[in-house]
Amino acid sequence: MVTHQVGLEDVRQGRAKSRLRLLAPVRYLAIYHPEKRRYDFIVPGAVAAVTFAIFVFLTPSPPVFGESGLLRFARDFLIMAVPFMVGALAAVAMGAPGQHLDRRPMGAELMLDGEVLTLRQFTCYMLGYLCFVGMVTLIAVVAATLLKDTAVHWLKATPTLMRIVRLGGVASMSLLFSILAVTVFWALYFLTDVVNRGAKIFPPPEPPR
Repeated sequence: MVTHQVGLEDVRQGRAKSRLRLLAPVRYLAIYHPEKRRYDFIVPGAVAAVTFAIFVFLTPSPPVFGESGLLRFARDFLIMAVPFMVGALAAVAMGAPGQHLDRRPMGAELMLDGEVLTLRQFTCYMLGYLCFVGMVTLIAVVAATLLKDTAVHWLKATPTLMRIVRLGGVASMSLLFSILAVTVFWALYFLTDVVNRGAKIFPPPEPPR
């Protein structure tokens, strides 16, 4: 009997073959849950709007660049947070099968492409999305730091355009960090309350004597 070795080309994301494999973590946003949309879009958007408004109307505005700037603290935080989230994703994805982790969570079902997700599947999507947003934010922070002098050189003749670019960058960073922060708090709620509540209902089997 001839066996077929499974490779990356056999991996599917959703109903159709995915050609944007590096964007697979974003499929977390397609998971349906009665409360989830609120924490995916509405709450992060509101938090970003409030944060941006505080930055604009605060006098003097907090520094963005430099040793005491916001981007430096953001970069230092992400350098520690992203590897931790990648490690957590690997631990969950490669963990041994079990009665608790490979069942559906209690309460409303988590649906993706018409299928009910297990705790392991949803947690992997959630951690993968956090890793993706963290990496994108880190790349944006580093790029903004490296390109700051170049942007000032090209835009110094047009102060209005320079202000627009600066405020646009601050707005983008506010949105990215709001998405990251709200999703982290959602993950903390899910992992500390929903998962552990299910563990009490389905306790692990006792070891044989």
